[in-house]
Parts: sequence; structure tokens; C-alpha cells
Amino acid sequence: MENYDNISLFRFGIIAPLVNKTNEFKSINEYCSFIADKNHVFKGKELKISKSTVRNWYDLYNKYGLKGLSDKTRSDCNVSRKLNNETVDRIIELREQFPNITGTKIYQILIKEFYIKKSEVSLSTILRFLKKNDLKANQVCNVERRAFEHEFANDSWQADTSHGPYLTIDNKKYKTYLIMFIDDKSRLITGFDFFFNDNAVNMQKVFKDAINTYGIPKQLFVDNGSPYKNEQLSLICASLGTKLVHARPYSGASKGKIERSFRTIKDGWMRCFDWNNFDSLEDIKKSLLEYLYSEYNNKFHSSINDTPNSSWHKDYEKIRAMEIEEIDDIFLHRKKRKVRNDSTIQFENKYYEVPYKYIGKTIEFRYDPHDLNFLFIFDNKLNKEKCTIIDKIANSKIKRKNNIDYSKVINNDLDAIEMEEE
Repeated sequence: MENYDNISLFRFGIIAPLVNKTNEFKSINEYCSFIADKNHVFKGKELKISKSTVRNWYDLYNKYGLKGLSDKTRSDCNVSRKLNNETVDRIIELREQFPNITGTKIYQILIKEFYIKKSEVSLSTILRFLKKNDLKANQVCNVERRAFEHEFANDSWQADTSHGPYLTIDNKKYKTYLIMFIDDKSRLITGFDFFFNDNAVNMQKVFKDAINTYGIPKQLFVDNGSPYKNEQLSLICASLGTKLVHARPYSGASKGKIERSFRTIKDGWMRCFDWNNFDSLEDIKKSLLEYLYSEYNNKFHSSINDTPNSSWHKDYEKIRAMEIEEIDDIFLHRKKRKVRNDSTIQFENKYYEVPYKYIGKTIEFRYDPHDLNFLFIFDNKLNKEKCTIIDKIANSKIKRKNNIDYSKVINNDLDAIEMEEE
């Protein structure tokens, strides 16, 4: 299956306001000039993008789609091929925990903890990785931080997950997770929900509900956990015209506003109840919703000299929204499969029937992770075709348009589908 690379998604994030016509500039050239004056961050590195480059990306996207924004350059150019993700995470963790630790000591610890083998990874490999990724001694702890606040509501949202209360169901305790979104300027809680699992699907559900209620943010600022750093979320944000920004690894201070909100909620709400009286996630959600309405969102905040609800609504006319049906389509997950000779594709151990015209082609389909009864194919004009789970018995009684003889088109075992006899 073909995947979109990080470079394509980054470049689309730059031109998304042009593609989706969500910018306020009079011309394409004016927008390109605006982008050229800004500093941008890709894989932790600051860079400048020229006006002609932005225009070229826009033209390539219009001609070839996301594929036109790809690059042959390795997307992991700053990561040694000898270091896996677990090793890289451990290096960053050691540097954050011990800012003055030497590269040699990090190398020794990695060997001692069996992350690497001395015979396979040299000291110079580790030192080179530290240098290329700005992880030399003292560099992490000296990161400059400045208080900031965006000018208007929905200029930026922050999102994160916090541990919720434990629920006792049938004499068993279950850990809950609170996934929450907050508007940077107004401090309004734009979305939240409780789950038994902290994962990407649950995070995207909260994000979708928040957008349906409060409109589309220009930027989404999140951490590097798997619920917040995945291909599906990148595609969703690109389609919304929302810039997806990830915080520096192990840098909780950069998400100070939402961390402070979590603390306020825990002090003012979570620690004030006997959770043995709650029987479901819906009970917890209803209780927090009442607290947010009566206390948090409608209570004076000294940091903004207003209530979050009032502050957000002052910028209401600037809020960008979409039709619910369009948002539903954007939040569908995307995969690719090659259509088999019997006009079907297989996904999640199910077979789906697709139009004959796609036989032999690799197609991208979309699906709702909560409902796998249907798949959807979008053509270049964004027309949507629904694909249903195959009914083998019904199909055996239907005369095919092309009079397909399955005994002749089956090339191997993978192409075969058991058909019921009439």
C-alpha cells in the first residue's frame, strides 16, 4: 500500500489555504509572498520557503495531487539507518533527563540497556545523530521560551490527553482518559470526551465534534504521542486547511495552556466527587459538562480578563465553518488496495464490491473506523461511490454486465472467493 510521505503533507499544509480558498489575500502571489516572509519548522528545523517554491508546490498539487508534492530525498535524512525508533526515543529521553550528559555516556547506556550492539553501532554514529538533531549537551535545557497568545479565536487550538477518574463496573476498576481541546486565545474548552483507551480514533472523534460545534482552527498544536502523530490526522488537517504542529519531544512546558486547564479541572471538579457513584463514561461526561458550563467556560479568567465563552464569541464572525456532510467525508480514514479480477477488494477480513471500471487498478478508499459496513471511493471531482460488503449468495444469481467467468479470471488463490451454489 502506498503511503503519503511527511514531505508531501508538510508542503500541502503550506498551500492548504490556497487549495481550500481559506486565506484572506487578494491573489496567489500575495499569499506566496506572505509565506516567504515566515519561518517554518519541518522535523524540528527552521527553514525559509521562497515565493516561487510556494507557487510551484501549488501548481504541482493542482496538476498531480498530493503525489506531485513528494520528494525523492529520504524523509529520515537526520536519522541514522542503524538507529530504530525506540533507540532514538531513548536518546532524547536521556538528553531531556540529563542535559549535561556526554554523548559517550549516552552510547554506553544504550549498550548497557541493550538498545544497540557495540559491534553494530559505533560511538561516532551516536555523536553524529546528536549533532544533526541539535541534541548536544545543554542545548535542550537552554531552549528559549516566551509567553505567547494568538490574536483571534480559532487561530490555534491545543489538544492533549490526561488521566481521568477510575470507574468501578461490576466490581472491576477501569482507568479512563480525558481527551480535550482548548482554544489558545480564549481558553475555551472546544471539545472533550472520556474513553477507556487513548488512541487516534478517539482523539479524532473529539476533534470532529469540536469542529462541528466551534468551527475550524487555523492551527492544531499537539504532542508527539501516537494519537496525535499519525498519517490519518495529517491528512485530515491538510484537508481542513489546518496547520498541524507538534511540540518538541518531552517538552510539556510548550503546551502550558492546556496543561494548566487540566490542573484547574482536576482541582475544581475531579477531586470533588465520589467516583463510586458513577456507572458509565456518559455519567462522567455529563458531570464535567455541567462543571464547564457553570464554572470553567463562563467564569472570569484573570489571564484573559474575560470569560472564555465571551472571549471566543467576540471573534465569532472570523470563525470558519464547513457543512457537516463535508466534515464527515474529511474525517473518513483512507487506505489503498488493488481491485481484484472479481471486482472486489479485501479490508479488515471483509470483501467489498466496487464498480467494474476499477478492476486491476489501485484505488484509494475511505471508511468510518466506527462503521465498516461501507467503504467510499471519491473520484477526481469528489463524487462519492459507496461500496458494500459483498453478498456472495445474491451475486451468484445476478448476471454480470461483462459476463465474467470466474473460473477464467482467477489467477491464484488470493483472487479466489468462495461462491455459494444456487
